[in-house]
Amino acid sequence: MVAIDNTTLALLLHPKAKPPNDPATKLPLTKAQERIEQLITDLDAESERIIIPTPVLSEFLILAGKDGQLYLEKIQAARTLLIKPFDERAAIELAAMELSDRGRIGKKAGSEAPYQKVKYDRQIVAVAKVNGAHTIYSDDDDVRKFAEKAGLKVVSTWELPVPPSKTPLLDILDDLPEPTLDPDEGKKKS
Repeated sequence: MVAIDNTTLALLLHPKAKPPNDPATKLPLTKAQERIEQLITDLDAESERIIIPTPVLSEFLILAGKDGQLYLEKIQAARTLLIKPFDERAAIELAAMELSDRGRIGKKAGSEAPYQKVKYDRQIVAVAKVNGAHTIYSDDDDVRKFAEKAGLKVVSTWELPVPPSKTPLLDILDDLPEPTLDPDEGKKKS
């Protein structure tokens, strides 16, 4: 079982979702959609189920706006996607996480984020953990920190492998600049 955060969910459900910035280049991640598609293919081949914690679902539905209901129906119809709530078990897990941190490094666990975000991120991790996820796919630094501390593997979108090209002979075209010439430039005028 794996869990996903909002960026991964958005890239999964909305092909035109804005990709995260690649930390190496500081530019939007290249081939983000292809990476997510390959991830889903790989997870499906391994018969993995994907947990969507309810805090992630709420973030996504807010971004989806008026189309939220359509996305929710799509998620509910998918056999591999499981919406899991922040329930009693997750609440107990979150309390244990925070109490452990408070005694050593403070209630925000060293995060620079507002406390409300820290609590939200901990909820995501707690839901993933109590529902048996071994990995969470997230681009959020705080989710990463909390998940790793909870014993979960964390994979960011930029860490996903770029899948093999389906058109290797045309790949060279990806690196060419956009043409800027007028198509009629250079033609003889009559």
